[in-house]
Amino acid sequence: MNIHKNARLTPLRREEMAIAVLDGALTKAQAALVYAVSSKIVSRCV
Repeated sequence: MNIHKNARLTPLRREEMAIAVLDGALTKAQAALVYAVSSKIVSRCV
């Protein structure tokens, strides 16, 4: 799979972020800060 050079998250990191939110370890806002993406991206991944 080609990941463009400006991609913030790889598929593995997106999965990690989504699991953290779904398990309750992070809120969507916290995940956005930790993974340096917008809350919209977090919602899309979850």
